[in-house]
Amino acid sequence: MELTDVRRQNDQEFINILQSIRIGRCTEDMTDQLRLTEQNIVEKDGIKATRLCTHCEDVDNINSGHLNKLSGTAEVFQSVDSDPGLSKILDSQTPVVSKLILKVGAQVMLMKNLDVNKGLVNGARGVVTGFKSVGGGCPIIRFVCGITTEIKHEKWTIKAAGGMYLTRRQFPLKLAWAFSIHKSQGMTLDCAEMSLSKVFESGQAYVALSRAKNLKSIRVLDFNPTCIRAHPDVLKFYQRLRRM
Repeated sequence: MELTDVRRQNDQEFINILQSIRIGRCTEDMTDQLRLTEQNIVEKDGIKATRLCTHCEDVDNINSGHLNKLSGTAEVFQSVDSDPGLSKILDSQTPVVSKLILKVGAQVMLMKNLDVNKGLVNGARGVVTGFKSVGGGCPIIRFVCGITTEIKHEKWTIKAAGGMYLTRRQFPLKLAWAFSIHKSQGMTLDCAEMSLSKVFESGQAYVALSRAKNLKSIRVLDFNPTCIRAHPDVLKFYQRLRRM
């Protein structure tokens, strides 16, 4: 089956570029359009562009470095797991970390749909403006969509080996100065920046670019069309569809 109704993007020119890149093609005109995005100013109201990275190590270094530079007290929020001994499984199968460290001014990303109509969706970008009470309490976030709201705990449930169910309660937030391309799959990002020079997998550049809604909300640094490639199995899949 092929899904043809585009929901994330609202820019036809960008849609055409993505449809082409999905199958490993990038014309000179498309290259020019993507290179022009390097001049975009995608920051808004103190909310900076998330840097999409190919490697998790880069993500961790960027986020911890920026967090350490912020003045103020670090607030630590430990998740409540149904079985602390199996926290590593929850780390790998839920989108939130067991230990969340925030400060006022921290760039964050929402990790769950809370109110789609208001723009509080998985991938929504924001900045920490404060906490509900002294010494912690629920974080208060100002989002790109213009809403400032208190974020409360959410619950995730997964099915582990042997049919056992595990749960985690945590704030649906992650630091967002940087984010991995792999972990961004399924998200719609309000503002993103990327350098694709370290792309190492087929389709990785497409995943990164397609997180954005339009060309105005993305900044691509040092774009080179050589990073665009599709996996042979993907191309065979589309070829079979076209023959049906």
